[in-house]
Amino acid sequence: MKKLIILLAIISATVFFTACKESTTWVYYDETGCFDKWGNHDVPDKDKVKNVKKYLRSKQINVLELEITNDGTLEACFACDCRTGKRIKCKIYESDLHKVINENFYQ
Repeated sequence: MKKLIILLAIISATVFFTACKESTTWVYYDETGCFDKWGNHDVPDKDKVKNVKKYLRSKQINVLELEITNDGTLEACFACDCRTGKRIKCKIYESDLHKVINENFYQ
């Protein structure tokens, strides 16, 4: 009987902790010349990382990881909505996906 109770306790704990682990996903944002909600593109990347995290936190979006790469599409124009070629990559909880998509990120 003791073995059965211990086994049931282990199974229950495993199911509980597995259910609590929330799924994550990566989302992307193509930086623009001056339309980004966290400030202009012409700041150092380390400051940009802080600005993006601060902005997304203000929208109740949990950022687990964030990196800036140069693998985006560079557009040869000078309008505010032209892409700079930098891409912001964020790892978030899937439960925040709808909120981050409203901020012009994509999966």
